[in-house]
Amino acid sequence: MKTRVYINGVIIAFLVSLLFSCKNDNTNDAIFLPKISGKTGEVLVILRKEKWEGDPGQAFRDLLAHEQYGLPQAEPVFDLVNITPGGFSKFHQPHRNIIFYKTDKNIKEPKITIQKNRWAYPQLIINVDAPDDESAIELLKHNGHEIVTQMNAKERARLTGYYKGLMDPDIVKNIENNHHLHLTIPTGYSLDVDEVDFAWVANEPQLLSQGIFIYHYPYTDTNTFTPEYLIEKRNYFLKKYVPGPTDSTYMSTEEMLKPEFKEFEIEGRYFAQLRGLWKLENGFMGGPFISLSTVDEVTNMVITVDGFVYAPGDKKREFLRQVETILYSLKVQE
Repeated sequence: MKTRVYINGVIIAFLVSLLFSCKNDNTNDAIFLPKISGKTGEVLVILRKEKWEGDPGQAFRDLLAHEQYGLPQAEPVFDLVNITPGGFSKFHQPHRNIIFYKTDKNIKEPKITIQKNRWAYPQLIINVDAPDDESAIELLKHNGHEIVTQMNAKERARLTGYYKGLMDPDIVKNIENNHHLHLTIPTGYSLDVDEVDFAWVANEPQLLSQGIFIYHYPYTDTNTFTPEYLIEKRNYFLKKYVPGPTDSTYMSTEEMLKPEFKEFEIEGRYFAQLRGLWKLENGFMGGPFISLSTVDEVTNMVITVDGFVYAPGDKKREFLRQVETILYSLKVQE
């Protein structure tokens, strides 16, 4: 049943040093290299079995396989697959995400380096090198968040490249004309609601609903970018434009699990992010959501793009990553 029917470095100098050196993507890589293999969100960790079962393996699990915040059922941030160095073969070389772990007393200091497209395209390889396990674990503890950032960004970039080849020109142009922003909306989505201050595009194959909300309102002051205010505005627009199947039901934010709030910049533009759960007020539906908010300084308006998933009975991490990728394609028109 379709939802639309119901809802219209910290760097510690004396311990570690962090080096992220990247081999830049080469346009020829896409031509001459094979395509990557593996499922979205899957990571191969090349590590001896005894170390995988010991402290180094636990450090990787703590970093990459802890529970993803804001999902209704427990799912890890990434799916980790351990391959021993002796078991790593040509079959594994094209995998999308690979981490190599190496300790050697001749290595002067712990470091993390990044390679792109070594055996396949678009591939991400991360090398963790250290003199010993203790310093490697300390490196992952204090600087491993950069690995998570790189992997999430790479997974989004892969999806973005795919979506760019499948963009729905009519929806993209409509959003640009009426809401003065660009989102890379792939085919399969439909424009369900388009008001002056709100739009809703939805992808609703059988037993799945993925939706993108766009809404905007005047920017008043810096207090706008607090989790409380952003949630208040979110609930206002959802109650107004996203009704449920019966009177008194509408989409809202589930606050029993407090939404996660983050602030960051992308290409010099400030964003505030919320990640949490939505619910059907006075009803029984729900699922994960993520939103990004920024300011259009030309019009002095706050712009929010908000993605949600409804997939009862299914895992939701990768469905949410798909709508998150669309949100991260946001470009505010000058």
